Amino acid sequence: MTTTLPDLDSDLDEAAETEETERLIAAYRKMRRVDRFRIARQASPAVRDVLAEVEYAMALERSPGSMAVTLTGGMEMQAPHLALIDQLFQRMARGESVKALITMPPRHGKQVADSELVLTTEGWKQHGDLRVGDYVYAPTGKPVQVEWVSEPSDEKVRVTFSDGESVLVHPNHEWTVYDRSPRTWRTVETRYLATQKLHSGPQGRRGGRYRFQLPPVEPLQNPDADLPVDPYTLGVWLGDGTTGKASFCGTQEDVDHISARIPYELGARWVHPDTGVHYQYIKHFRAPLRAAGVLDHKHIPQGYLVASERQRRALLAGLVDTDGSLGRDGRIRFVSASEELARNVRDLARTLGYRTNLTWRGPDTRERSIWGGHPLNGGSCWVVDWTPHDGLPQGTLPRKAVRCPAKTKRRIGFATIEPAAPEPGRCIQVEGSLYLVGRALVPTHNSQRAARWAPLWYMARHPDHRVMIASYGADLAVEHSRWIRDAINAYGHQIGIALHAGSKAAHRFDLADPITGNRHKGGLVAAGVGGGLTGKGAHLCIVDDPIKDAADAESPTLRRNLWSWWTAVINTRLEPTGSILVIQTRWHEQDLAGRLLEGEDSDDWIKVDLPAICDSEDDPLGRPLGAALWPARFGRRTLAKFRRAVGERVWWSLYQQKPRPLEGGVWQWPWITDHRIGPVAFRGVDLSRVVVAVDHAGGGDDVNDETGLIAAGRTTDGHLYVLADKSKRMGADTWGEKACRLALDVDADAIVVEANFGGDMAKQIIIQAWTKLVTDGQTKGRLMPAIIEVTAKKGKRLRAEPIAQLYAQGLVHHVGEHPRLEGQLVTWIPGMDSPDRMDAAVHALTELADPAAVSTGTGSYTDQRLNGRR
Repeated sequence: MTTTLPDLDSDLDEAAETEETERLIAAYRKMRRVDRFRIARQASPAVRDVLAEVEYAMALERSPGSMAVTLTGGMEMQAPHLALIDQLFQRMARGESVKALITMPPRHGKQVADSELVLTTEGWKQHGDLRVGDYVYAPTGKPVQVEWVSEPSDEKVRVTFSDGESVLVHPNHEWTVYDRSPRTWRTVETRYLATQKLHSGPQGRRGGRYRFQLPPVEPLQNPDADLPVDPYTLGVWLGDGTTGKASFCGTQEDVDHISARIPYELGARWVHPDTGVHYQYIKHFRAPLRAAGVLDHKHIPQGYLVASERQRRALLAGLVDTDGSLGRDGRIRFVSASEELARNVRDLARTLGYRTNLTWRGPDTRERSIWGGHPLNGGSCWVVDWTPHDGLPQGTLPRKAVRCPAKTKRRIGFATIEPAAPEPGRCIQVEGSLYLVGRALVPTHNSQRAARWAPLWYMARHPDHRVMIASYGADLAVEHSRWIRDAINAYGHQIGIALHAGSKAAHRFDLADPITGNRHKGGLVAAGVGGGLTGKGAHLCIVDDPIKDAADAESPTLRRNLWSWWTAVINTRLEPTGSILVIQTRWHEQDLAGRLLEGEDSDDWIKVDLPAICDSEDDPLGRPLGAALWPARFGRRTLAKFRRAVGERVWWSLYQQKPRPLEGGVWQWPWITDHRIGPVAFRGVDLSRVVVAVDHAGGGDDVNDETGLIAAGRTTDGHLYVLADKSKRMGADTWGEKACRLALDVDADAIVVEANFGGDMAKQIIIQAWTKLVTDGQTKGRLMPAIIEVTAKKGKRLRAEPIAQLYAQGLVHHVGEHPRLEGQLVTWIPGMDSPDRMDAAVHALTELADPAAVSTGTGSYTDQRLNGRR
């Protein structure tokens, strides 16, 4: 029987048997989208509910991106380049054997205000002071490296948590949260949270709940540190020590117990005649206290907050043994008259994974009160309290070393999200996804997508297939697989798969039928590059970010090891009809992608090159030249900030997927370093000419670059000297004055300015700037230098190569070091946009160069291009 469009609704209404219903639904699935929508509009409410469930199931099956958008309620975003990845996985799911290599820019982090504190392995730093190579902490407690830092932008949302702490972030900042409504973990943006009801039930009372909650934080993991004072002894002294002396006090019983644990030679003990308090002196202890910086200033030095867990627990035990107490409710309370020390203790407890509170308590004047407070503050004091959810004793004194039953640690919730005065902030990218920010060690996010939703979708379509995930490190690979495992727990009943009861490890798990519990043949295994991927072969292998950073990429040994692992492990584990996907950013011309593209089977690979800015007419997405990869989120202005932040070589490698050698094709490091001259030696150099060259930011692009501002000089024997690099981002109202001031500083006879952009405007800017300096009396009677306008008629390579030849001949000397200029010189390759510092240097040196100095070069240099300057 053929089902027609008009009678499908009535057939579904009348269908009583399951088989007949399934047949009609199968017919509905095959219809065009417009026909399905027409049926749904005309259907009865009961049938419309059935069709809604069918549409939901179809959305989950359609593609990884469609599944992500559907399950997250639109929180996951789709984009053309992500749709391209979806298409590859759709081909794999249909049974095609696909080898695909995707090169694309790195994941983008989310901005946090510069002023927010972040705990690093070196102690607290402001978020804005983080640099590539610093180590911050993941919620697992492990240090993770900062891989990238952006230019600043404005952060304007204040997020306050249920423990009273807050952070200032961008509306797009992402969080991994537990959503109590669907009872699942989600990744959401701040702007989404701001539209939701954050709390249910009575506020601040039993029965009230925060809907969105942060992941738990484990104790920070560090090796033992070389500390100036034994941590337990320091804790004792900070709690009950005399601020300017090497002694501590307490009852006789407590002092006896503590003295037996102190690894220092004890001195005299004195008993106060009125109070009976025992004071115990420690020999030769003032010097260690002074070395730690705590003598006469009680506080916990930063080095102790990033010491090993064992050392931090010893420090906390000393503090609890002296100024702490254990309540009947199992909570620890630390009391101090010093706000600074109380906050330090709160931070210390947080590094051990405890959820802490800090309160100010006034004096309790009740006659029988045992809470006297601190006498130095009139009975008032600061109180830090926490519950040891892990059940571990917090002190060593018998009454404080009680092991309490382990408890479930309550998560910290989102209390309020409010607009705030804008502050500068930056994105950072770290290994993995989450890192801790703020004194409360709040887990925050940097995003990634392709290595998670895609394999989840594939396994839902093929539960009998094995999937392998590999990355540069086991931690990152396991983080991907843990996310997929947790997603199966959360969404399994919707996508039709479950975890098998006997195999649920984060790095390796098997699948099962969610209804019967019967084991499927499929599952997932994850490992780092170089690690083993033992077991059954894989139908799908995903290699995500096989190279960690530039240091690994520059190492021939690590590149060789990566290739050996690829050939010996990955190639041997893939099923004959299996598919493989490599997703990476390009670090080096001989990285894994480079080797694959040079291999004998390179024609078997589908190559998807997705630069941040389109630079080819053969773009996979059909973008016009100059178009951004994801303009809705990272437009050209944002990408221009990234470019300035990372530098030209990193930009072309990681963002444009065109890695360059460390030394460019025109300049070489020895040409600069072998002929560098120091300021002292330069005193004996007699310059015959000095010029200042300006390559100002301008042009038709919607994003302007730096203004190049270089001073250079020449001696009568034809040697050239680079004197100063004052380049920076400057507007027209600034660079004219800066150029004139530099000309005064170096006694320049001419200012060379490029006239390609703005015509006579550049000359007028300099004249106006000089006139103002004359009016202000700052020229001291000096005549204005000549203004030499040049027009770049030749290509960048033709302008640069004659000057590079002068460097090669040892005729150009840098006076001191000019790191950013020199970095641009040695990484520039013809075909790249020439940076403004380099252009300004070429203008200055071309003006000063003797055309005869390069007449002995190869034929390609004998076209008199230095005559007439451009």
